[in-house]
Amino acid sequence: MKRKELAEALQQAHVEHACQRLCAEDYWHDLLDQGVAIIADKPLGTLVDGEVLAQVVDDWLAHVATVEGLQPVIESVAHALLNHARQDPVTFGELLDEAQFEALLEQLLRLRSLRERTIHAVLNHPLISQMVSEMLYTGIKNFLLEENALAKLPGVSSMMKLGRKSVGRAMGGLEEPIRSYLRQNIRATLKTGEQWLNRELSNDRIAELARDAYGRIAPMKPAALLRDVPDDTLPGLVRQGALLSDHAATLDYSRRLVMEGIRAAIEALMAWSLPALLQAMRTDTAARRDTLAPALAHGAEVLKEQGVLSAWAELALGDFYQSEACLSVLGQALRE
Repeated sequence: MKRKELAEALQQAHVEHACQRLCAEDYWHDLLDQGVAIIADKPLGTLVDGEVLAQVVDDWLAHVATVEGLQPVIESVAHALLNHARQDPVTFGELLDEAQFEALLEQLLRLRSLRERTIHAVLNHPLISQMVSEMLYTGIKNFLLEENALAKLPGVSSMMKLGRKSVGRAMGGLEEPIRSYLRQNIRATLKTGEQWLNRELSNDRIAELARDAYGRIAPMKPAALLRDVPDDTLPGLVRQGALLSDHAATLDYSRRLVMEGIRAAIEALMAWSLPALLQAMRTDTAARRDTLAPALAHGAEVLKEQGVLSAWAELALGDFYQSEACLSVLGQALRE
């Protein structure tokens, strides 16, 4: 046998052996045990270069339309989830029990300054101003048309006998002055409303309203609400969500947040080893190994059946068996 033929045979045997090992649970058990033992005493933060990781993630966010590319998959998943959720009998109270609700409410009640800023922003929006102005005008108009006490005024009684339409025509000249007055004073009106809301929405009052709402919602089923979502709206929602998500990911603001988050996470992980972190998660390396090893072995078997595993094994081995170093050793062994 020539040295090149022997090299090819050795490479093929190596690939087959590697595939066989990857499909065996014992191999993964040993690998996971040894892998954990190697890094057991090392802080997890030292195993990653934070700056390099952040740069890779930033480049991905800036240039890759991840969600848009996965849109068909996301749409299929969304349809499947929606159809399943429409049949599920679970209630909101089961999804968020009373103890969890109370804990969440306690945290939300601490956000008083944010609550007040939100009320201020909402009430100062032009649309709210227009809506309140229109509501006030409608109330004033209806009062003038319907309030019986006005019938005591000279001339009004006879006008009201002519009917609502005639009265409305007769008071038509008042419309613009009333609207003008409301426009000029709407800021003061809304400021009064803002002060009233901040005064009325105390923590006790909010807690009372929230508990009442929870009591009403808890027995309800999400399925009942989801059945009212038209099927034909889902593709549009997914499409717009994909575009918005990818757009948000490319923004400098979003990317800066991600960068800071990665740096902070790695810094925090400096205090954690893998065993300690798993213990904090209420698990351990042995339990995860017993779950992961069969799954990894089965995954390798699937890849082998698809003809992918051997190709990857060849890539992992590289060109060693075709290298001059290998062929030279084989040549000496064969005395070529």
